[in-house]
Amino acid sequence: MATSLMGNVQLLFFCTLTMTIVSCWIAPRWISYLGYALSCGLAYWYQYAEGFGFIYLLLIALMLSTYYRAKSLSKGVLGVSLAVFIFAIYLHFIPGFHNFMIVDKFQVSPNSTPYSSYVNVDKVMVGSILLLFYSSLNRSFKEWKISLRVLPLPLLVVCALLLGTAFAMHYIRIDLKLPSILWWWIPTNLLLVCVMEEVFYRGFIQKELIKAFSPYKGGKWLAVVLAAVIFGASHYTGGIPYILLSTLAGGVYGYVFMRSHRLESSIVVHFLVNLIHIVAFSYPSLMRG
Repeated sequence: MATSLMGNVQLLFFCTLTMTIVSCWIAPRWISYLGYALSCGLAYWYQYAEGFGFIYLLLIALMLSTYYRAKSLSKGVLGVSLAVFIFAIYLHFIPGFHNFMIVDKFQVSPNSTPYSSYVNVDKVMVGSILLLFYSSLNRSFKEWKISLRVLPLPLLVVCALLLGTAFAMHYIRIDLKLPSILWWWIPTNLLLVCVMEEVFYRGFIQKELIKAFSPYKGGKWLAVVLAAVIFGASHYTGGIPYILLSTLAGGVYGYVFMRSHRLESSIVVHFLVNLIHIVAFSYPSLMRG
């Protein structure tokens, strides 16, 4: 049985964050803004974010607001600056935030490497701003139908390609299980990992690259590849195998986003791949030796 390291304060902050993210799909936008403001207040009160951390958040919000109204060259320069700034925060290169651990070195199964999980406050606070600015989230059954109907084939492809490659590299092996951590892993991975990563790498980087490259032949595919490479590079701490696997996965997530034009498509396929990984294979990887 895994023991969560979250105390009452951390649990309150965690619940506020997750409810704010969910509200972006099911509630009026003012409720999401209110939830985000409350999350910021709790982050400051409980010292998960310092004063200049909020300066970064405000700067990103102002840059995004300006970016979506800008034109021509200034838009391109601002877009690249935003992408680099947010990427640095996602990689925890920018100080001002204090992430906290949920579980430490938990053995999901006997032959797997120990698993640790964090609430990455910096990544979630910035990703939530991107989500609040995202104007085309699913609000109807028809939109969800469009998002989900493109998933079956890409999901099969990514599982065969990604998990097959990982298996061939002896990075994982078949390991069917229902881990005791699954009850909190599901909302954490879906909302704080998959949503936060997809809204940046697909919802911002790939979407804006498609706009820039679409006049050129193969431009949309180039946007998918570039976003996938950036996504793969963000997983550099896992070493070369993890970068390669993440890049392959990012390519498929980018494909379903390109096909459906819905952020939810890439979020769902990303989450399902992660879910299949934890319940059916070594997680996070096979222990060496």
